[in-house]
Amino acid sequence: MTRFFLIGFLIGVIFWSLSISWVYDAINFYGAGQILSIALTVLMILYLSLYFGVFALSVKYFEKSKLKVLILPSIFFILEWIRSWMLSGFPGQNLGILFEDLWGLLPVIGVSGSSFVIVLICCIILDKAQLIYKIPAASALILLLLFGPGHYQQGGSEKIQVSIVQPVESNFKNVLEITNNIDTEIVVWPEGVTWYDKSLFLELRDKTIIGGFFRKDGDKAYQSVINTKTGHIYDKRNLVPFGEFQPFGDLLTPISSFFNIPNSSFARGGYNQEKSDWSGLVCWEIVFNNTFVNRVKDTQFIVHVSNDSWYGESMPSMHLKHARARAVESNKWVIRATTDGISQIISPRSKESSKTINRGEKGYISHEITLNNNDTVYVKIGDLPLLIFSFITLLSGFILKIRRKDEI
Repeated sequence: MTRFFLIGFLIGVIFWSLSISWVYDAINFYGAGQILSIALTVLMILYLSLYFGVFALSVKYFEKSKLKVLILPSIFFILEWIRSWMLSGFPGQNLGILFEDLWGLLPVIGVSGSSFVIVLICCIILDKAQLIYKIPAASALILLLLFGPGHYQQGGSEKIQVSIVQPVESNFKNVLEITNNIDTEIVVWPEGVTWYDKSLFLELRDKTIIGGFFRKDGDKAYQSVINTKTGHIYDKRNLVPFGEFQPFGDLLTPISSFFNIPNSSFARGGYNQEKSDWSGLVCWEIVFNNTFVNRVKDTQFIVHVSNDSWYGESMPSMHLKHARARAVESNKWVIRATTDGISQIISPRSKESSKTINRGEKGYISHEITLNNNDTVYVKIGDLPLLIFSFITLLSGFILKIRRKDEI
C-alpha cells in the first residue's frame, strides 16, 4: 500500500513541478527572496502531490472491488473537489481541462465532470474483466467528449460591440489614453487599474467602462469589477495564494516579515452578490467552479479581468485556457482583459473568438458578441449531482469491502 502511495506522490511531484512554477514567480516578485520562494513553492508542490498519492492508494485498496470502475472516477472527482476548497482552495489544472478536443461535455457536466468521465474511460478500458460492455461503453463516452454539445452550441440573437484594453503597465493615464481611441460604447479594462473614484470618469460619459478597481468600504478594501456607468459591483471572493492571502494561515506568521505584498490585506467578497446582466470574475476566480456557476447564472455575458504580470510565463496561457473552457461550459461570451496578456474576447464557438493580444503587447481589440440569457445544464446544477453520486459510490465501495472481509 505504501509503495502505491509513494508512486502516486512522485507522479504528483513531477506534475505539479511542471504546472505551478508561477507560485515561485508570484512569491519572488514581491521580494521574498529566492530561498524562501523556493521553500514555499516546494511546500505547495508536496501538499498538492498528496492528492495523487491518495488516488494511487485508492487504486490498490479497491483493486478487487466489483464497483472499482465507478469508485475510482468518484474518488478522483472528490479529490479535485476537496483541492478546490482546502486551504482556501487551489483548483486549476483539472484533468478535464487539459485537452480542448475533449470539451464536448462541458456544458453538461463541466470541467470536473469531464475529469470523472476521462478516468471512467480509462478504468473501463483497463478493467481485466472480459465484459461485453467495455468497448461500446468506452467508445460512447469518447464520442461524447469528442463530438458532444460543447462543440456545437448555438449563440444568442442580440449582438453588441465591446472592446478590451491591454495597457501593459497598470497606469490609469495609460489606460485612459487607449480608451479615448476606441469607438465602441462598452470598454473592458483589466484588473486593478486604480482606486475607484467616480470623478475619474467624467470625461468618459459616452462610454460604459467595466473594469477592475480597488475600492474601499469602511475600513475594508476590495478588489472589484465595477460598471462605472451603473455603479454595479462584483467583489473578488477567491483571493490568490501568497499574493493576496497566505494559504497556510498562521503557519507562516513567524516569517510574514519576509513578505512585502501590498495586496495581501484585501477583504473577501461575499458568495451571493447582486446580479447584473453581466457577470464579473477577477483573476483567479475563473478557476473556481462554485464561484463561476454562482456568478454566471442568469447573466448574458462574462467579464474576466486579470493582471497576470507577476505570475511569470506559464500562468497567462493557463488562465486563458480556463476562460475558454468557461465560455464553453456556460455558452456565454467571456470578455477577458488583462494588464499585459493574454487578452481575448472569447466565444463558446472558438472560430468566432477575437484575435489575442499577446504578452507585452499594448493596445485594444473591438469585437462583436452575442448575448445569451439561457443557462447550460452545468450552470444550472453545477457539480452537486455528480458529487452526491461520487460519495454514494465511494460509501458503497467501503460497505462491500467490509462485507467481503466479514465473509472471509
